[in-house]
Amino acid sequence: MKYLLPKFSVRKPLTVFVSVIMVLMLGFVSFTKMTPDLLPSIDLPYVIAMTTYPGSSPEKIETTVTKPIEQAVATTNGIKNVTSVSNENYSVVILEFNQDTNMDTAMLDLNGKIDLIKDSLEDGVGETTLMQLNPDMMPVMTLSVDVNDMNIEEVSTYVNNEIIPKFERINGVASVSGVGLVEKQLEISLNKNKIDELNNKLKSSVTSELNKQQSQLNSAKSEIQNGKAALEKQSSIQMKKLLEASSQLQSGISQLESMAGILNSTGSSKEDLEKYISSATTTLNDTKSKLKELKKQLNNLPDDSDVHKEKLQEDIEGLEGIITSLEKAIVNAGQGISAVDSLETLKKQQQELENAKLTLSQELTKATVQLSVSESQIKSAETQLNEARKQALDSADITDKITPETINQILSAENFSMPAGYISDDDTEYSVKVGDKFTSINEVKNLILFSMDGIGDVHLKDIANVKVSDNSSDNYTNINGNAGVMLSFQKTSTASTTKVCNEINKVINDLNGTNNKLHILSLMDQGVYIDFIVSSVLQNLVYGGILAILVLLVFLKSIKPTIVIAFSIPISLLFAIVLMYFSGVTLNIISLSGLALGVGMLVDNSIVVIENIYRLRNKGMNKFKAAVYGAKQVSGAIFASTLTTICVFLPIVFTEGITRQLFTDMGLTIAYSLIASLIVALTLVPCMASNLLSNVDEKTHPLFDKIIDAYEKLLRLCLKFKPVVLCLSVGLLVLAAFATTKIGTSFMPEMDSPQMMATINIDSDFSKEEARDITDKVVKQVLTIDDVEGIGAIDSSTSMSFGSSSNNPNNMSAYIILKDDKKKSNDEISEEIKEKTKSLDCEVTVSSSSMDTSSLGGSGLQIIVKGDDLDKLKDISDDLVNLLSNVEGTTNIDGGMGVSTKEERIIINKNKAMKYGLTVAQVFQQISSKLSTETTSTTLTIDSEDYPVIIVNHDTSNLEELRNVEISGTKGTESVSVKLKDICSIEMADTPTSINHDNQTRYISVTAGIDSKHNIGLVSKEVQSKLDSYKTPIGYEIEIAGETESINQAISDLVKMIALAISFIYLIMVAQFQSLLSPFIVMFTIPLAFTGGLLALIITGQELSVISMLGFLVLAGVVVNNGIVFVDYVNQLRINGLGKKEAIVEAGRTRIRPILMTALTTILAMSTMAMGVGMGAEMTQPLAIVTIGGLTYATLLTLFIVPTLYDIFHRRKELRQIIIDEED
Repeated sequence: MKYLLPKFSVRKPLTVFVSVIMVLMLGFVSFTKMTPDLLPSIDLPYVIAMTTYPGSSPEKIETTVTKPIEQAVATTNGIKNVTSVSNENYSVVILEFNQDTNMDTAMLDLNGKIDLIKDSLEDGVGETTLMQLNPDMMPVMTLSVDVNDMNIEEVSTYVNNEIIPKFERINGVASVSGVGLVEKQLEISLNKNKIDELNNKLKSSVTSELNKQQSQLNSAKSEIQNGKAALEKQSSIQMKKLLEASSQLQSGISQLESMAGILNSTGSSKEDLEKYISSATTTLNDTKSKLKELKKQLNNLPDDSDVHKEKLQEDIEGLEGIITSLEKAIVNAGQGISAVDSLETLKKQQQELENAKLTLSQELTKATVQLSVSESQIKSAETQLNEARKQALDSADITDKITPETINQILSAENFSMPAGYISDDDTEYSVKVGDKFTSINEVKNLILFSMDGIGDVHLKDIANVKVSDNSSDNYTNINGNAGVMLSFQKTSTASTTKVCNEINKVINDLNGTNNKLHILSLMDQGVYIDFIVSSVLQNLVYGGILAILVLLVFLKSIKPTIVIAFSIPISLLFAIVLMYFSGVTLNIISLSGLALGVGMLVDNSIVVIENIYRLRNKGMNKFKAAVYGAKQVSGAIFASTLTTICVFLPIVFTEGITRQLFTDMGLTIAYSLIASLIVALTLVPCMASNLLSNVDEKTHPLFDKIIDAYEKLLRLCLKFKPVVLCLSVGLLVLAAFATTKIGTSFMPEMDSPQMMATINIDSDFSKEEARDITDKVVKQVLTIDDVEGIGAIDSSTSMSFGSSSNNPNNMSAYIILKDDKKKSNDEISEEIKEKTKSLDCEVTVSSSSMDTSSLGGSGLQIIVKGDDLDKLKDISDDLVNLLSNVEGTTNIDGGMGVSTKEERIIINKNKAMKYGLTVAQVFQQISSKLSTETTSTTLTIDSEDYPVIIVNHDTSNLEELRNVEISGTKGTESVSVKLKDICSIEMADTPTSINHDNQTRYISVTAGIDSKHNIGLVSKEVQSKLDSYKTPIGYEIEIAGETESINQAISDLVKMIALAISFIYLIMVAQFQSLLSPFIVMFTIPLAFTGGLLALIITGQELSVISMLGFLVLAGVVVNNGIVFVDYVNQLRINGLGKKEAIVEAGRTRIRPILMTALTTILAMSTMAMGVGMGAEMTQPLAIVTIGGLTYATLLTLFIVPTLYDIFHRRKELRQIIIDEED
């Protein structure tokens, strides 16, 4: 197996050549396809749950929104930590998950849990928005825009209509958001005077209608009274008539009874009288007939018959007398019969009269009852009318009916247009669209809300003022002293940052070229920054490669072997790039630093192979055999050394968080480059050597020979005084470690860039206008600095999209652009800014880079105080502020409570409230609805311009109006209202602007910045010592967090990685040497390297950071390489029969050149990085310094300490080896 690769490559050079061409082609294509970024892709296992509740205080948000959400999500699988911030009007819950959590599944789980509780939240609480944190959410570019001769309103319109659309069309731009843009909105302000006027009209109409009904009732009442009077009068008349008729009947009856009495006295009955009358009538008729005959006879008598005449005359007179008597008797008899009949009739009439009297009495009673019922109904109607009057007048107040919610619902329903489907007619299909949206503001004003009897249609303009307003008074943006706006750009997740930024810059150039009044300034450009850094690292990589080749040329004194190794560098790099491309590693500062670090190491294997081949050729071996055997002899050693270097990065998989994500790329790129270098050393180098090293003339190195002779003398001296050498090396390690405790720690180094960030801290006692005036002065002072090209300042409260926010509403943020040819460093410019602004009423904090990677681990010092009572937390916070103010190096100390605001605390008297059937919750609901001032409604599009509709209600605007708010309640079954002041007391109190939770426990965060002259680690130690002596109240906890916590966690992880890596290195060397003792000898070079790395940090004034700790990790794998080569060669010499000491000395003399060559190539390859050449070099400078310092010290001492230890531990004079016959 040892011969396989070298023999194959020597025998088939064209195959190797084709393979090289393929690697070059694939490498070139892969490099052009890879997207450069600042840092590796970082998956942040964080989810933010944001919920709004307009008009709510932080305490109300905490109890009604934050706590329910925290409790709901706390049981989600994979959750690690739950923190939250309850601010005024909204809640933010931050969920941290374990690194191995499937975030897609977690998001689904969270959505389900939020859905379960949303119905139990109070009315008015908005939908909870879940958002997974992603580095792509950060803006890749920030621009400032201002236009000559335009005010801010005109600039905003121009930017919205002309500039933003062009940027949004760029491929890869996800969104463009603006700060300082004047946004118009349609404001519908409910007008109390108009509503009162409408109420008066309605009350007047209701009163008029009620009066009409009252008039009708009064008329009916009068009619009933008149009816009663008429009934009584008519009753009297009728009764009088009946009484008179009764009297007359009684008199007639008396007479008839008298006559009936006479008849009764004669004993005659009515029948007798009737018979008598009949007989008498017959007699009368006969008598009258006789009388008629007598008269006829008398007339017929002659005149001379006087006697007969007289006789007849007498008879006639006698008959007439009889007739008269009969007629009289008949009349009397008839009268008697009539009297009897009349008496019966009168008696009947008397009975009928009595019946009529009874009927009249009954009818009068009935009529009286009916009149009484009607009168009672009238009285009931009057009562109902009075009640209706009260209810109608009460309901005539439409104030409670005209609410922002009602207006919002009506507007949303009316501003509606939606396809309803399709219909077909004559084989033609038509789409059906229902509704129409508002097209003008007048249409909105004239919208009919409802119709009411008496007042007709009620329009929106009848109850509210409708106007277009804007937010110009809330915006502040100062671009180089001019008013303007800022734009921030976010890219899509798959887009290249540099490509997107380059496209944006092209559009900027086009816009600036077409309008000479337009000024677009790039305030932050990740693309340019990444290009600078990538170019810088690539430049350092090239310089390192060139220096490595020069070292080879100096040592080998031959161009041919140097060419062989020179070829191995680009081929190994391109091979590594191919592997990077297919494993998804991007070109970023970490991966490129790995390549730069690998440049020096990837030639190590080739150097060892070519030096051995070169040595064998000098001994006379033919070129083919020298190429194969030269590679074979060292293949085991270089394989082991490569494996030890690679394995130090294997423990990265056992770390968590950002440490793992950041440095996996570095480990992979170094591993890829070393694997490539190993393959190249065992294939390309033997192949090229067999062809190029045809004629080898042994080169003389007089100077180097003297160095070797001097080294041999020193080595023999060390072998003689072994304890002294070991004690000196161990002592120096202890001293270096002790000195390191004084240099301090940091998370990530700050990087120089052409862009800086500043925070302008202005006391909250100043008004907003005063704060803006102060900021204007700061901008003016910054522009006087020679190295500053431009500055853009904005209100921090409106700069959330730029990643900054503040509890102080007066704080401002500023982007500072530096000139490309600046003469001062960013730190010097920061100090100059502070000096120029120190006389102003503000404190300016400057970050030396707008791309500061130190923020990945938090920034500055942070002390967390946990507890339940806000007042007690504030007391502890005040104590800690005083404590920090006495610690040297702290700046911008913040107690964490923010700027407290005044709060009206309404304390409900429960007993008084219950008298009106009210609970505290019911009172709260009514007050809350009255205090809600704004409601966001629909959006109107008028003349191609969108207007968000805001409904404003200033029903309760001051404390006195609040006290007099009418609260609706009940007393028994009656609805009543009571003034708020009658059931509560109102107190003024301070309240925090936000309330923080950590795992559902309240906390405050006391923060402090660290000035440029002090170190975060050292300051934290002093703070911790003071905290240890602070007496923490029972039930409260204090802990240091922030950057200090991140540093400690990252360094702890890296220490574990180093320990595990050392274990892997030892096991690999055991496998290589087949000995438990020899690897231990080589392992001693690791603490030697650490000594050199620590000394390098102390000498250069660098801090102990995550990057420098990574340097120690790299050292652990690199420094053992020379020890492996040395021990392996000593063993080979001893196996060949050489004595132990002589083998040690001979190995030293033989291997000093490859050892120095490999060490120097690595050191010089990283020298430009260590010197901080180029932008962004600060990021990897500590790693390079540690590596160079450790490798330099370890290389020198390896030549003495490893031989010394080998002599101590290998006491046997002979080395045994199991030999197995091997077939070629």
